[in-house]
Amino acid sequence: MALTSPGLTLAIEPLFGHIRPALDLIDALGPTDFSADAPGIDIKPGTTIKAPLSTVAAATAFVDTATAASTGGTVHNYLTGGDTEWASLTATHFLSGYDMKGENIDQGVNAARIKQLFSKRCGVSIAMAVKNTIRTALDNTTNIAVSTAVKIPAAGSATLADYDGLASAKDWFDPTEACLVVNGTEWAAIKAVMHNAHLSASPQSIAEELGFKKVILLAGMTRRMCIVPYSSIGFIARVPALIADYEESGVETDEKSGLSIGIVVASERGDNKRVVNGDLWFGCATVGCAAAASTPGIIGVGTAV
Repeated sequence: MALTSPGLTLAIEPLFGHIRPALDLIDALGPTDFSADAPGIDIKPGTTIKAPLSTVAAATAFVDTATAASTGGTVHNYLTGGDTEWASLTATHFLSGYDMKGENIDQGVNAARIKQLFSKRCGVSIAMAVKNTIRTALDNTTNIAVSTAVKIPAAGSATLADYDGLASAKDWFDPTEACLVVNGTEWAAIKAVMHNAHLSASPQSIAEELGFKKVILLAGMTRRMCIVPYSSIGFIARVPALIADYEESGVETDEKSGLSIGIVVASERGDNKRVVNGDLWFGCATVGCAAAASTPGIIGVGTAV
């Protein structure tokens, strides 16, 4: 069923505009699977989905000089290579809407009200839920160990050279394809070091100086810093299966990102309410490093040296 009410159709573009900052964050961190249609299943509570996360090394040249192993020769490398992990995640059902309190979404002035209030409430709250999911995943010390090999420069005495060394801490990741994600405390420390060196402390300038693709402030993150190589975190989103009958419903897709949101109008006769909701299943999965950071994955940068 397609959306037909003017207030709802007008709300779609600003709704995705409010989600855009979270989508930009996702785009920098890792690959996405935002197909509007579930792959052969209905996304319902408790559904477990598998997302491909690659931790493979660079491709190697084929060795075609092998002789039979039975005569002491070296077996060629045709059947060797890395693995692509299928990381399991359980998507979370995020729901955000607006209680229309008897307003008629088909009439002029109320259509404008629905556009402003529903798009703001739904879009901003979904963006917040997405960021909270990412923050929870990066703070998980079970999946991403606190590193004993890569550590935060000492607070108060850190120099620009100390921070510059993070990009070359391990040779198995390419910093130009990795993000340095920091919390507010570390963000302030990095900016202070940049200012002391008489350099611009804009996000782009910090990333260029430290050698990372991007330096991201993730407010509220408990971990002060982590290094996120591309494809070590993956994101999946689906529109929930519509099981109940709704007055009006539809699926709207952001052309730029491919993210789809389900929109439904529901009535609760017992409470004399009419509500419009945005529905989304969203989750992320990570491949983290052990404390030694000897294998590819997200590095949970350790305590200051």
